[in-house]
Amino acid sequence: MTGPPRPTRPTGPLRPTRPQSSTERLARLLYAALGPTALVFGLLCLGTVLEQAWELQRSWSVAAWLLIFGLPMLLAVLSRRVSLRVLRVIALAEGALFVVLLMFWLTVRAEPLPAGADIPWAITLTGVPVMAVAVTTRDRTAWAYLVLVCTMSGLLRAATSTDPYPVLVGVEDGLYSFLLLSMLVGLTTMARRSAGKVDQAATFARVQLVGRADRLARKRERLTIDALVHDSVISTLLMAGRGGTPVPVLSRHAADTLVRLDALRAPLPDPSMPGPQVTRRLQQLVEELAPDAQITSNLPGTLTVPALAVTALLGAVGEALRNSVAADVREPVRSPVARTLTVRSYQGGIRVAVHDDGVGFDPARVPAERLGIAQSIIGRMERLSGGAAAVRSRPGAGTEVVVSWTPAPAAPSAPAPPVPALSTAPPTPPRPATQLKGVTRLPRALSTSILVGFIAVHAVLAFADGEPLWTLPYEILGFVAVSAAAAWLTLVVPDPVSPRNAVMVLALCGLSAVATAFPVPPVGSTPFAHWYLGAITMMLVVLAVRGRPGFAWYGYGMIMVISIAWALLNGLTLLDGVNLAIRHAGTLLAGTLFAVGLKRSTQTLAGLNRERARSGAAAATAAAALEERETQLTRVNTLARPTLERLANLLQGDALQINPLQIDALQIEPTLRTESLLVEATLRDAIRGRSLFVEPVISAARAARIRGVDVTLLDDSADRPPRQLAAAAVIVAAQLDALTHGHLIARLLPADRPTIASIVVDAGEPRMLTVTPDGLLQPSL
Repeated sequence: MTGPPRPTRPTGPLRPTRPQSSTERLARLLYAALGPTALVFGLLCLGTVLEQAWELQRSWSVAAWLLIFGLPMLLAVLSRRVSLRVLRVIALAEGALFVVLLMFWLTVRAEPLPAGADIPWAITLTGVPVMAVAVTTRDRTAWAYLVLVCTMSGLLRAATSTDPYPVLVGVEDGLYSFLLLSMLVGLTTMARRSAGKVDQAATFARVQLVGRADRLARKRERLTIDALVHDSVISTLLMAGRGGTPVPVLSRHAADTLVRLDALRAPLPDPSMPGPQVTRRLQQLVEELAPDAQITSNLPGTLTVPALAVTALLGAVGEALRNSVAADVREPVRSPVARTLTVRSYQGGIRVAVHDDGVGFDPARVPAERLGIAQSIIGRMERLSGGAAAVRSRPGAGTEVVVSWTPAPAAPSAPAPPVPALSTAPPTPPRPATQLKGVTRLPRALSTSILVGFIAVHAVLAFADGEPLWTLPYEILGFVAVSAAAAWLTLVVPDPVSPRNAVMVLALCGLSAVATAFPVPPVGSTPFAHWYLGAITMMLVVLAVRGRPGFAWYGYGMIMVISIAWALLNGLTLLDGVNLAIRHAGTLLAGTLFAVGLKRSTQTLAGLNRERARSGAAAATAAAALEERETQLTRVNTLARPTLERLANLLQGDALQINPLQIDALQIEPTLRTESLLVEATLRDAIRGRSLFVEPVISAARAARIRGVDVTLLDDSADRPPRQLAAAAVIVAAQLDALTHGHLIARLLPADRPTIASIVVDAGEPRMLTVTPDGLLQPSL
């Protein structure tokens, strides 16, 4: 009989498209937001473009307008279709072309424009190329570009202004542009940093989850195979080594064990088993292990039990019967032990109770290294989906073992998928830090700096233009109201902004607009007489990005109404009032798109990261289970298969010439019995002392057992072997090599102990040794 061929690792599906990272998703989101923003600004300034175009080169002005506004719209269209490299090239082209356009105005058209229309159309869209560059480049480059274009914008405004103080107008324009755009650039850079942190956190969470899934799959696979080894391999080898088992029974056990090992190595789909067939399998098990036991069953023919559940139930019941029979051998009682097996349908599944009235035992005093109850009964059923087990016993009162399987409830929309053999579902992924937290609120230092700049810039805009003294109290009231709103929103109000706080901000902004607007004359006002509109727009942008876009647009409607009311009260048309506030819509739109898109993107990203982690854990579970199964079965087959094959072939060859009546009198060779006990002890070492099951301990333990030494290897490290495991193994092997008789127990200790291993030697004079964390041997105190 030869070992089965190694299974071929299943071919997985085609590699999926690389999932987007948080940084990439954020970049694409911001590129997409540039399109609508540029469209609004472009349409608002189209009339100005036509008015300021040179008569002989009007087509060139329109072409420049199309190019400057067309590239951001192209970015939006391509944001989900092309690579980030292509998007970056387009964004950088936008930034470079805008600088070229400003240079053209400064060098060729640096002359005053007509009064009332002295704002070059180019500087009305400064925010679009600034945001494009901020999304594309590093933080320092983005800030440097912001300073450059705001400076050029201020110089251009000063060169084209018809105001008596053009330099002041240029300074005010440049400062206001820098203030407004610094907030947007700050939000962009913070979002990008936060996205990088999210990627790191998500990667770390996935690594942790995959590692946990790998460890869990390996442990469960190992325990499953250990249970089979304990129930089938070790029990067969013990029967052979201790003698007394009829050769036909021993040979059949060995052959069945080889079949089970082969089935584990290349598991095949096995249909569910009907209730009566399950009963027959249990009756056969009873006949083999405890012929004196009585079995009763009421399993209906309509009941079907998955093959995986049947295998687990048979293994657990078989271990219970073996323990019951072994207890009689260890501690014989005066009267015969009565054993019963009761099989009943249970909650759509099956329940088996094994009861005897033997000597019993105290479950609390069972050593941890004993595998029968912990792994072959309770552990085996706990690893089965829907499985359960309980062991009840006390000295002198017999023992009862109850094992059961119940089907999982079916999902409402679809049946639950079948549970794969020797595997388990991957652990549920935790919720890693997949939200771009902290993006909507700038760092304290940056937000405070912007607040100081906000107050300072608007102080210049409000009081540096020489308005009439009778308007000063209204200017002060408006300035104080909007500054208070900014300070309160920046320094006091937490995220997310509550509706109550949002209403308070809008109330202060409304007070500022009313107090500042109505004293402004309809003609002859200073260039920044309506400075409050820009200030309030900044407050609305902050509300939008901090979770209240609806309130932000309510606020915009409020200032639109105030602007129209101001225009009508001063004899102007409704369109004049609309034009006064409409140019701030693009700024608020940009902030709203940033906020809403970021929220949706992070929600999607959270789900994608969880799904990615779940997929990674599932893949790790499958791969680890397959690899661990192959490793463990290779070890078991290497150690036990030759001996099991010899036992399975006992009735072949010369034995077939013996009279059938003499078969029960056959005895196996002493050398085979000795070899069976050695292999059985080695397998126990591999299960109970897993971390110590390394060379040179393996060879030293086998040689010591041949000399008559009783060897016990135990591992209590809970899959956390010490760093100096190799040194500890050398020490244990040396102690084994020095013994010619007696008993040795070597135990790896838990990680929280001051020593990593203990060695108890009893060869006439008991002594205990310990191994220090440095790998040194010392006598125990």
